[in-house]
Amino acid sequence: MDAEQWMIQFKQVHEQARKNGSSERHRAMKEELARSLVQAQGLAVPEGQTHRRAFRIAQAWQIELNNAYKCLTRDVSGGGFSALVPTHFNVGEKVTFSLRIGPEPVTGSASVVAAIKQMGNSRISFTITSMPTADAERFEDALFDCVLSRYVK
Repeated sequence: MDAEQWMIQFKQVHEQARKNGSSERHRAMKEELARSLVQAQGLAVPEGQTHRRAFRIAQAWQIELNNAYKCLTRDVSGGGFSALVPTHFNVGEKVTFSLRIGPEPVTGSASVVAAIKQMGNSRISFTITSMPTADAERFEDALFDCVLSRYVK
């Protein structure tokens, strides 16, 4: 099976999982696709972490930080995100976030891992430190929806 056929098959399995809940096959296929994306992006996966948390995708989603700063994400992964923020945060600083990925946002807390001041904004990278399980599952599915929207017509 070539890559295009595999992606079409994954899309079908992913859509079925949306309706009926994730299956072992769905989870295995997500990990396989994530492994390929991580390899293509030249990323390393930290010990004990799944590939699903490591791959990145350029995606602009509305995000609110600390119930105060509204901005857009630049890229996202299952483990974190970066955004252009109209203020500056310091590395190690903790924040709360509300990320709009559909009708209902996903929420959680994150920690700043990198901060670069730019004219008028700062590009801040965050690692997600906690997120309710149901939100984490919706967030992961939304990431795979983004991948599918780019590679399967």
